[in-house]
Amino acid sequence: MSIEQKIAELQQVSAEQTAASQAVVQEVSGKMAAIDKKTNDSIAKVESTYDQKANGLTIIATDGYRKAVEHNSGGRNTVIYDAQGNPNIMCVIPSFNIEDLGLTELDLGTGVHPAFVTNGAPRGEILVGKYLASSAAGGSAVIGGAQPRTSVDYDTAKQLCTQKGDNWHLMSIHEWAAIALWSLANGTVSRGNTNYGRSHEASWETARRDDNGLPGDTSGTARTDTGKGPATWNHDHTELGVCDLVGNVWEWIDQMKLDDGQILTTLDNNPAVAEANWHRHPVYFDSTSDNQSGGNVYIGSPVLSNSVTKRNGPADDDSNDYPYMDNPHFAAITKSAGYTPNELLRRLLIESATTTTVGGGLWCCNYGDRFPLHGGYWGDGSVAGLGALNLNYARWNSFFNVGFRPALFV
Repeated sequence: MSIEQKIAELQQVSAEQTAASQAVVQEVSGKMAAIDKKTNDSIAKVESTYDQKANGLTIIATDGYRKAVEHNSGGRNTVIYDAQGNPNIMCVIPSFNIEDLGLTELDLGTGVHPAFVTNGAPRGEILVGKYLASSAAGGSAVIGGAQPRTSVDYDTAKQLCTQKGDNWHLMSIHEWAAIALWSLANGTVSRGNTNYGRSHEASWETARRDDNGLPGDTSGTARTDTGKGPATWNHDHTELGVCDLVGNVWEWIDQMKLDDGQILTTLDNNPAVAEANWHRHPVYFDSTSDNQSGGNVYIGSPVLSNSVTKRNGPADDDSNDYPYMDNPHFAAITKSAGYTPNELLRRLLIESATTTTVGGGLWCCNYGDRFPLHGGYWGDGSVAGLGALNLNYARWNSFFNVGFRPALFV
C-alpha cells in the first residue's frame, strides 16, 4: 500500500471518529436539555404551588382577622384591607332619621341625615375610620396604638384616602356632623386629649404622648397614640366607638369650604362631586370690622350673614397675612338682621339654632379659599370639641398637629 493510500485511510478513520464523537455529544446534549427542562418544570411547579398556598394562607389570615374583629364587636367594627394591603379598622355607623334623635331645639327638620344619602340615594350604613390614619407602606392605615400621620395638606390627605380603592374617601362634613349629633342625642359626647396628653375636663383621663412626656406638661409634642385613651374619648363611650374625634390633632374634612367667606358644601354625602360643583349657599361669614392691617391677628367674632359687608383681607388671597375671626363656641356667633336660616347648615353643625349643643370654637378668614379642620388639638382646652371648626387655612397648609381620617361606602 502506498503512502498516499495509508494517509487517505487514516483520514477516513479520523472522520468516522469525529462523526461518532459529534453524535455522542448531540445525544448527551439532548438528554441534558431534557433533564434541565424537567428540573425547571418541577421548580416552577413547586414555586407556583408555594405561591398559591401562601396567597391562600394570607387570605385565610386576613379573613380570619376580619371575622374575629366583627365577632368580638358584634359587627360594630370591621377590618378592610386597602389597595396597598394595609389594614383599616372601621366603625360601622348605621343610618338614622334626624327626628329620632329628639334634638328638637336644634331645629334640624326630619328625614334621613344627609351623611346617609349619596346623590339622592339612601345608604343603610357608612364605615368611618375607628382611628386617625397612621403611616403605612405605600400610604396609610387605620390601626390602634400608632402615632397619627400628620403634616399633610388637604389634597394629600384626600389622595391618601382615595388611593385605598373604590368608595374610599376623606371623612366628610356630613359624616362628622352625623356622628356628633348622634353622640349628643345619646349623652356620649366625647372628651379627648385637650390638655397635653390628658382631658382638660377630666385630668385623670390620659394616654401616652409621642414624646413620653408627663400629662399636662406644656413642653414637647403631646400628640397621643391612636385609641390609647379611655372609652370616654370615643363617640359612644365604649371600646367599639370612633376614637379621638376631640383634641389630639385637628382633622381635615371634605365636601365643605369657604370661598371669600361664602359657605360651599355638597348637598349630601357625595365625594364624587367635583369641588367646582359644590353648592354655593347664600350664607357668608361676615366681619364686624373691615380692618385688613396688623397681620394675622384676631379681629372679632364672625357674623352669619347673607352677604359680606366687611372683609378682613383681599378677595382670592389664600394667605394668612391678614386678620382672622373666632368665637370660643361656634353656636354663639351672631346672625345679621334679615339672615335667612339654613337647615342643611344646621344639620352640618355650621349654623345652630341654640348654644345647647356640642362644644367647640369657630375660626375663619373671609378672604381666599379655606378648607375645614374639625375637633381641635391637644392644647386647645375648652375650645376643642365635636363642634370645633377651623376655617383659617388654605388647601396647601400642613401642620404637625393636623391629621385625617378615612371613610368608606359599602
